[in-house]
Amino acid sequence: MLPTTRSGPAATERRSRGVTLLELLVVITLLGALLGLGLGAWGALAAPDMLAAGRIRDALRAARLAAQREGLPSAVVVDPAAGAVYALGLRAAGNWHFEDDEGSGWPVPARHAAGALRPDGVLGSALVLRDEAELLVPDLPPAAGGPEGFGVEVWLAPEAEPRPMTLLERQGAWQLRLDEDGVLQVSVWLDARPAPEELRRAVPEAQLPPGRLTRLAVLFDGRSLHVAVDGRRCGEDTRLPAPRRLAAAGGGALRSGKGLERLRGSLDELRLFTVSAEAAGALPVEARLLGAPRVLHLDAAGRLDPAFHGGPEVVGFEWGDPARRTFVELGLLGSVRDWTEGP
Repeated sequence: MLPTTRSGPAATERRSRGVTLLELLVVITLLGALLGLGLGAWGALAAPDMLAAGRIRDALRAARLAAQREGLPSAVVVDPAAGAVYALGLRAAGNWHFEDDEGSGWPVPARHAAGALRPDGVLGSALVLRDEAELLVPDLPPAAGGPEGFGVEVWLAPEAEPRPMTLLERQGAWQLRLDEDGVLQVSVWLDARPAPEELRRAVPEAQLPPGRLTRLAVLFDGRSLHVAVDGRRCGEDTRLPAPRRLAAAGGGALRSGKGLERLRGSLDELRLFTVSAEAAGALPVEARLLGAPRVLHLDAAGRLDPAFHGGPEVVGFEWGDPARRTFVELGLLGSVRDWTEGP
């Protein structure tokens, strides 16, 4: 007797399950083969203009996110000679509020004389340095400094005399000093051979009156030196013809002046920052950046800083033969869009 063939819902369900399982195995096999290509192979398959536009968008968005994350300004560097567009962000590296004799702060405590606090600081008390007293923050970890640059913000009320007077310094990296005429001198030591090279800027616009705490901010990002007093920029930024790195990547101890040039006066709310490059990476060699080297400045909210930019900023590159041009625009509020022109 020949075997009978069953039909009906049960048989149909078994056949459907078999087909579904076979399809699933095929899909898994294909996914395994594709994943085996790796990210590098995927990059090789992408068109150069797609990669270039993607890296520019990443840099613009990374700068915005860095500013919003830290609540600090950031920047985007456009370097046609190197074929690179990348973000520079500030990261908090230390802060000291001078509210107790133990010098409590982060990442390590500060050292100063006991009983040297006065009650009328910016928020709470402030540190007063007289006679032989000094401020010292030793043993800062390597993460508190980097070769790309630094930022420092401090409230100062130096006494009228004597001069010269060293206000604050990170040994081997930078120094803030009042010269014989009371003019602020900012020095940054740059990496060079056979010896570090000093970049010095006189800032006569920076007035630090005695008896009143004034907020002084200095930022060096490897391309420019920025000085501000009470939130107002002092003169034009000093711009370097080519990117430079700090001589001391980590820097030494953070301290006020000592010896004959010791700081006499008050200081409060000392904050230290390090500059870090984010979303760094060269564009494909087929993509040629357009225009001159420049820096896009973003404020602490991640928007184009109106002190530097009056409208949206566009980063463009050309590629292919015949040449086509792609543009990526950063809007005033941080929006990013791109388009392509050409044959």
